[in-house]
Amino acid sequence: MSRHLSAELAFALTFGAVVFALVLWFPGVLRDADTLWHITTGEWILAHRAVPVVDTFSYTRVGQTWAPQEWLSEVILALAYRAAGWNGLLMLTAAAAGSTVGIVALYIRRRVRFDVAAMLVLLMVACGGPSLLTRPHLIALPVLAYWTARLVSARERGVAPSLWLLPLMTVWANLHGGFVFGLALTAALAVEAAFDPACRGGDMFLSWGRSWGVFILGAVVAACANPRGIDGLLFPVRLMSMTHLDQIQEWQPSDLGHLGGMTVSILVAFYVGLTGSLRLPRFRVLLVAGLVFVTMQHMRYGQLTGVVAPLLIAQALGPAGPSVFPERMLCRIAGLIAAIALCCRIGLPLHRIDEGSYAPTALSRVPQDLRGRPVLNDYGFGGLLIFSGVKPFIDGRADLYGDDFLGMYISLVYAQRDVLDEVLCRYGIAWTMLPPGGIVTALMDRTPGWRRLYSDGFAVIHVRESGGGTPVCPGLARD
Repeated sequence: MSRHLSAELAFALTFGAVVFALVLWFPGVLRDADTLWHITTGEWILAHRAVPVVDTFSYTRVGQTWAPQEWLSEVILALAYRAAGWNGLLMLTAAAAGSTVGIVALYIRRRVRFDVAAMLVLLMVACGGPSLLTRPHLIALPVLAYWTARLVSARERGVAPSLWLLPLMTVWANLHGGFVFGLALTAALAVEAAFDPACRGGDMFLSWGRSWGVFILGAVVAACANPRGIDGLLFPVRLMSMTHLDQIQEWQPSDLGHLGGMTVSILVAFYVGLTGSLRLPRFRVLLVAGLVFVTMQHMRYGQLTGVVAPLLIAQALGPAGPSVFPERMLCRIAGLIAAIALCCRIGLPLHRIDEGSYAPTALSRVPQDLRGRPVLNDYGFGGLLIFSGVKPFIDGRADLYGDDFLGMYISLVYAQRDVLDEVLCRYGIAWTMLPPGGIVTALMDRTPGWRRLYSDGFAVIHVRESGGGTPVCPGLARD
């Protein structure tokens, strides 16, 4: 069958299969604490056959309005976990990553020669590596790749995208909030089309306006088909405008001081640009520069830039030319590797051990009756607590907790003694789950009426001394 594959498709399948095989054996994709509460939310949706409208997982925000934007991804995560546990999540992540690479690789290889295409794909993988996590954004990544590829292809042909693409926007809007980028990119390419010399002239411009206008309007309407409706369009904007969001690691600026994917991409862009190898229209340059800028501001956008930027510049690096590489043979080898990796993964189920914010051993030392009482936990442990049926003080749902609460928590993390005392009192904290070596952990060691119940290299559990009861805090009202 492989002899009938085109060189371009063989190239795409090769890189997709290799990435699929590698991710299958990289359990680090499960290291993010948010994965756990996403799974729990998906289980809740499956059990209740509805999307939540209020929070039921925490005790500090219980009853507050909360409708998860990413409910469809969460259902998919829950089903994968039901089917095969941690292995199921690894397979799902590998499939999403491999298909994304395959989609981008196919588009690129059809426009540039083998070595240039391989370089762009490797840069894409390098940019996306730090955000390679089993979370909704990764499940939506193939949609981002396909949507962008179809938009850019339409621009190459001088036409508006097909209306048959619109249902994909509805799927995307229920997978992840990144669909707003898809709408923004559509509008940006529509503006680019307006300045295309082919659109000059009354009739041509009117035709452009009607075709792109109808598509953009249809995309907005399609995106509104989500549990939040029109409000769902504003949710990502409100989230990104939160004052304290930059205190969360993924929202912090990219580290350009080390030779990572983003740093390499910028250096390669300088080389290609200064040697005159890449000649993009001015507006397209602005789009790519904008992607680089937002990635420098927030490291989480590295993956988005890695997927979208190669698609935006591929045509300018062409033409593809005849293939001098044995791409069909490479495809067969990569397919065999992927098949062996999958069989081995199925035969060797993953058993997770304590690592990072995944500390089930420490949590298991907390008595069952104590688990039902208020806990002060580190932000990173929120996902584990929800996954284990314990209501946390805080977790990864920044949009639920809001700026004021996050600001209070950040003050707590920076070891303001008065804030810690107030929180312990106001919320009637009965136990804590904090990382070892943290400042707040050290403060708890010196807080009268508290003792260490358990500690290891991943978490420290403090509990109130016997007879301490629930503190009374005159003049303080719970939020």
